Amino acid sequence: MAEEGTVGDQVSGSRRTRAKGRESRRRILEAAAAVAGERGYEGTSIAQVSKVSGLPASSIYWHFADKDALLAAVVEESIELWLGQVTRGQGDSLAERVTDLCQGVARTFSESPDFLRLVLMLALERRPVEPAAREIYLRLRGEAIGRIAEELALVRPGLPDADARLVATYALGGGDGIFLASLTGDADVPALFRLHAEAIVHLVEQAEAAGS
Repeated sequence: MAEEGTVGDQVSGSRRTRAKGRESRRRILEAAAAVAGERGYEGTSIAQVSKVSGLPASSIYWHFADKDALLAAVVEESIELWLGQVTRGQGDSLAERVTDLCQGVARTFSESPDFLRLVLMLALERRPVEPAAREIYLRLRGEAIGRIAEELALVRPGLPDADARLVATYALGGGDGIFLASLTGDADVPALFRLHAEAIVHLVEQAEAAGS
């Protein structure tokens, strides 16, 4: 019986260790996103992430080989949520589908502000050897444009593929612009997204008319 108790204690201890490891990893990723969102890739250091997370650098290096691996993990952890929010729309009409897509983009403002600041900085920062985080984001941003184009085609099947991708690129870029405007503190974000949705609908209808 004593031996069984010892095995049980070992299993329980292993579970606690794993849970503690997951919690530490979460804190590290959140801290890294916050630091990188303010300072960019070059301005981020393991020491700063350690300070913000409250965990020693040794704990960070236990989970991640270096800063590049850490920030790549930040992007990977957040990208699926971001993709889901900005590429899945509901509604049968063009206006309904576009409005829902824009609302999804707007939700990312409140749910993932640090992530958005980080990836916008990554998109702007160029260097001879690109960090893995930037490569991941740019690849999946391209995927997001394709998904948005597919959403537009679902409600407007006559829209040429090239026009659908062009409008989708504009739609995502407009969301970036509104996010930047929101950082000034005096932007009416809901009103801007209403205008953005109207502009997207107009562009789709214009492209359809030109192609008919």
